Amino acid sequence: MTEIRRFAYVAVGTDGRRVRGQVLEASEQAAFERLRRQGLSPLKLRAVAVGTRATGDRALRDRESAEILLSLADLLSAGADMRASLNVLLSRAQGSRVAGACRRLLQEISAGEALDAAFARTLAPRHGFVAALVAAGEAAGDLPQALRRAGEMLEAAIKLREQLVGALAYPLFVLVSTVAAAGVILLAVVPSLEPLVSEGGGEGTPILSGLLAASRLLRDHGLALGGALAAAAALVAVLGRAGLLAGPLDRLLLAGPWRRTTGALFYGGFAISLGVMLTAGAPMSDALRLAIGGVRSELAKTRLQPVLRQVRQGVALSEALQAVKGFPATVVRLVSVGESTGALGRMLQRSGKLEEDAAVRDIEAAARLLGPALIVLLGGLIGLMMAGLLSGVTELGQAALS
Repeated sequence: MTEIRRFAYVAVGTDGRRVRGQVLEASEQAAFERLRRQGLSPLKLRAVAVGTRATGDRALRDRESAEILLSLADLLSAGADMRASLNVLLSRAQGSRVAGACRRLLQEISAGEALDAAFARTLAPRHGFVAALVAAGEAAGDLPQALRRAGEMLEAAIKLREQLVGALAYPLFVLVSTVAAAGVILLAVVPSLEPLVSEGGGEGTPILSGLLAASRLLRDHGLALGGALAAAAALVAVLGRAGLLAGPLDRLLLAGPWRRTTGALFYGGFAISLGVMLTAGAPMSDALRLAIGGVRSELAKTRLQPVLRQVRQGVALSEALQAVKGFPATVVRLVSVGESTGALGRMLQRSGKLEEDAAVRDIEAAARLLGPALIVLLGGLIGLMMAGLLSGVTELGQAALS
């Protein structure tokens, strides 16, 4: 799969002076050709790591990147140039991450760096559509609108993430609360009955016997169990950072029982990104490459990669997408309509938004059912534990009286 790479260059400009900077492209040859189109004669060109920051720089959050993009769009629309707009934002956000990003942008633009490369590297290295939109806006002479679209896309991604977190927060809270309540019962309440049961010469009811055994297990081996859980969590974290869990997790999400919902999220986001870049005037090949690169699932990227090759060979986008396993049929139909009517970008955005909204509704509906179901299930578990305690106490009292 073709990945965006960053190339540092030293070149001679049309005035004979040496120019240093960096450019984002898929290959060294593409970077060389881009510099030539800009009127530069490259002397040195070498690949460097994408997203590398100077020591002490702090990465921007998506919300802060969206704030900068939207503010710049407003200032440019009002007639300010790029340097003046960045200086305004810099003076307004002294000492923050936003100020640091604006300062880096000013430095790179003043050094002759291309706008799209500077914005992609400084504001959103994880979102390739920013570079494509900025480049398309420059080419079309409508940079403010391109920046506004990029900011709105980041805000939409933030809103989607917040919706998903909000939908799953309540069931998770119910689960954690119930586990904590069960732990209090087993560690604080049940041990107080153990001497009474021992004096009675029995183990009480089956439920009480089970509670006593579980309580002893937690008290005697609690540290070992906690250590084992912590070690398992650490192992999962290490495997996740190493990327060893990405493949199994992707297969579970895109081939498991939730494949319709997760596929709508991944492929819907891809359609929105592609549609926005095409609407802004980005070339189909570049827009497809960046939209595929922006998909969070590696399995989905692998499935989408043949689309780029087929479209470059002249195959219609709708036909290429139809062959992608798990790709939403609704998006394919609307893409076909967009190709025939000349509104491909808008149709991609609309179909992608429909798929994302449907996926969020499915998740919210499942969460609304999961919350009450957990309350009933875990409430029944707590009730069973309390019933076992009460019946055991009653039996012990009767045994003592007799």
